[in-house]
Amino acid sequence: MQEFLIHFLNKKVLFTTILLTSAGATYAQGSLAIDPKFVHVDSDKHLVLINAPVHQFNAKHEALHTLQLGGQEFVLEQPVPQVSTSQAYSTTAGKTHYTVYFTQLPIVTINTHNQIVNEPSVYAAFSLVDTSGTATQSAMGIEFRGSSSQGLPKKSYELDLWADTLGTESQDLSLLGMRTDNKWNLQAMYTDQQRLRSKVAYELWDEMNKLYYQDKEPEAKHGIAMAYTEVFVNDSYQGVFALAERVDRKQLKLKKYNKGIMGELYKGVNADDGASTFVSVPSADNSSPTWGGFEYKEPSEQIDWTNLQNFVDFVVNSSDADFYSKYKSYFRFDNAVDYFIYLNLLGAADNTGKNVYIAKYKPKEPYFYVPWDLDGTFGNNWQGYNNEPTDNLLSNGFYNRLRKDYSTTGFQAALASRWAELRVAVITKEHIMAKFTQQNQYLMANNVYEREHLAWADYQYDAAQLAYPADWLTRRIAYLDKVFIAPNAVLSAAGAAPVAQLHVYPNPASGYLSVAVGPAPCQLTIRDVSGKVVKQLAVAGGTTTLAINELPKGLYLVSMTSAAATAVRKLVVQ
Repeated sequence: MQEFLIHFLNKKVLFTTILLTSAGATYAQGSLAIDPKFVHVDSDKHLVLINAPVHQFNAKHEALHTLQLGGQEFVLEQPVPQVSTSQAYSTTAGKTHYTVYFTQLPIVTINTHNQIVNEPSVYAAFSLVDTSGTATQSAMGIEFRGSSSQGLPKKSYELDLWADTLGTESQDLSLLGMRTDNKWNLQAMYTDQQRLRSKVAYELWDEMNKLYYQDKEPEAKHGIAMAYTEVFVNDSYQGVFALAERVDRKQLKLKKYNKGIMGELYKGVNADDGASTFVSVPSADNSSPTWGGFEYKEPSEQIDWTNLQNFVDFVVNSSDADFYSKYKSYFRFDNAVDYFIYLNLLGAADNTGKNVYIAKYKPKEPYFYVPWDLDGTFGNNWQGYNNEPTDNLLSNGFYNRLRKDYSTTGFQAALASRWAELRVAVITKEHIMAKFTQQNQYLMANNVYEREHLAWADYQYDAAQLAYPADWLTRRIAYLDKVFIAPNAVLSAAGAAPVAQLHVYPNPASGYLSVAVGPAPCQLTIRDVSGKVVKQLAVAGGTTTLAINELPKGLYLVSMTSAAATAVRKLVVQ
């Protein structure tokens, strides 16, 4: 039996894409013969995983009694009227019992005679088969990825696709509709009990932020795409992984090195060394690929920490007057606002200085943040425990200074406006939890969690864990509503105490609105979430009642500007 399994599993064709005809199966009197390329066997676990399209099977037979897998007959203990991806099927091949599963997830197989280690990469054979019948094979280099996660039982992998077995030339391939490249990651998601957080978090970032140079670089991505896959390593089933793109120069379309540094990319890898959290400016060594908690990524042709060190020095040591007048030229303002919201919405406590990239498109352009490594989010800490608070504000030295910018066009005003805009449709518990539910149902429908336990005995699926991020988000969003908008008076950049008063009631409002201000004359302005002024008037002070019948339902910002200060409040029109 073992020789048979090795025989049909090793029938691979390197460096080609193969389209399998029909469902990759034939039928005869209750017996279903499935193309071996769809069949994946773990003999030690007595597990057979088949990712051929089950809807085609169910359209062509009444009841199954046997499966023909590579010429070997697997007898089903019970007749199967309809094949389901949510069921497990007991079978016998010869005298050996196997549990057969059907899945609609793509399946990755990795085979190597070498021991996989942290580094260097070792040669392995890579194969990916999806349910459409497309099979992609390549040689590759493989190594473990991550830092603390390498101590976990289930490890993530870095993959570098090769055009030969020695790695002298790389091979770019598009996998599962994602980018065409030779560099890929397989993320284990081991500390996330539901295997959902990273995927949901990246989808959310894609909705929140766009690259400011997107029109110039239409293929640029400010995050990564990922797709669930199931993985076999040396014929041993390893469970569900996320096949993911990498953050690099190609992903962001940063300008290439050209007789000097053009685009720049740095990865935060340590939050305790000062520079990555903008609390100190250690000396830099251009012969070292790391500095102050950063790892140098691009350009690969030259290591020079000067530009980044100058920016960190500006944040840490510049005067208030210098900082508040110049910081927008150093760092992309809208990205700074969006990442601060994102960081705090997710409760990503491990991402204030590490697990984040800082990038620059080209010389004389601002830096910007790119998120990374998002398992420890939505109430989980980096170890996967449900203990992240909902009433704290995550920050670093850079954001500590930005949060003191109370000017009318400064950080706090932009934060309040952007939060209000996102709260209309993107940052709602319902919208975010719909993403969790969709991905969870997909994994449940394919019985992935049951097989995850087969691969990792310590893993136990807990359905109650899906309710935890919903409760956590409810409390987290309520807290951020208060700290991002409700109490925020917008002041001068010098941070003088607010003297303006602004009370808006009823709130939510319908038909009319009362606005109470201090005794001084001021201007009242109502803006929609796009920033468009929908109502504006001058008042002498005191309380003013406004008709708002003409305003559509939604979220608005009411601002009061006087000679002394400005204040902003959120308004919901019902």
